[in-house]
Amino acid sequence: MAQTEFSIKSAADWLRQNDNFLIITHEHPDGDALGSIFGMLSMLRKNGKTADAFLPEPLPEKYLDFAPCDFRSELSRIELNSYNYCISLDNPKTTRAGMGANLAFNDIVLPVLNIDHHPDNSQFGKWNLVMPKAAATAEIIYSIFKEIPEWQISPTTASLLMLGIVTDTGGFRFDNTSPDVLRKAAELLELNADYHKIVLNMFFSNPLIQQEFEAELMMHHLRLKCNGRFAWFFIPNELLKKYSIDMRNTEGLIEALRVIKGTEIVAIMQPREEGFKISLRSKNPKYSVGAIARQLNGGGHELAAGGLIKTTSRESAEKILLAHVEKVLNEI
Repeated sequence: MAQTEFSIKSAADWLRQNDNFLIITHEHPDGDALGSIFGMLSMLRKNGKTADAFLPEPLPEKYLDFAPCDFRSELSRIELNSYNYCISLDNPKTTRAGMGANLAFNDIVLPVLNIDHHPDNSQFGKWNLVMPKAAATAEIIYSIFKEIPEWQISPTTASLLMLGIVTDTGGFRFDNTSPDVLRKAAELLELNADYHKIVLNMFFSNPLIQQEFEAELMMHHLRLKCNGRFAWFFIPNELLKKYSIDMRNTEGLIEALRVIKGTEIVAIMQPREEGFKISLRSKNPKYSVGAIARQLNGGGHELAAGGLIKTTSRESAEKILLAHVEKVLNEI
């Protein structure tokens, strides 16, 4: 299938001209994925288009207030391909598509529009709009909607796109906070985005038991190396069971490490059947955790990425991770 690189305007024209969309995102969706998929769904339906969002995984609790009641959590292969087009949002690779246990991206025979901001996006769509300099996929989507002046952007749509922008910029604290994304956020506020609700749910609504879990992590499971420049948590399954923690509800946990003065790279390590899942963040643009993740069966942004270390031993996994981090920290 021939591939075409789209511009903001060509994506807007494409949405105008077509109909009957299935919208998907990546597995384990975060705020940008959910704000993007629900924002796109809201906008399309509000302006007379037929569309469904497919999310087969249970949503993290803090996003439940933003979810429409009628997104699809189950689809058969026949239903999957009853749509005319598929829109993939915030998803860099077909292997990361959130398709659930019974389906795979390859089951989709529809032509795909791929909209994303990850620098390692594999350009898998028939049409591709990939903008690595964008702070969030939701920012790209808002730019597309602005190119369709006859379409109405409702307060619900504005709130969902603001949700994606706020979460992927860490509440406008991260280095991807550009003048352009701040201008777009201001415009979304003028469109009556519910910024108060977003900030309250994202940053000021942790259950007490989650705070206790994080306190024990900090007291007993914090590890420091490289003279304090690298910090990580290893999260044992026993600790999750002790506090009845679902990791879907701990999206901002890694920030507890990033705020430690002197750290440059931070990580969270969790056991999985196939090895150890790694989430990585860098506080300094000089040190790419994206480069580390790409060597560890993963990928992502240069300052926020994730991977998988395929070994059965925690000690071995930590040694492998530390070697990669030390190499990056010592390169400059």
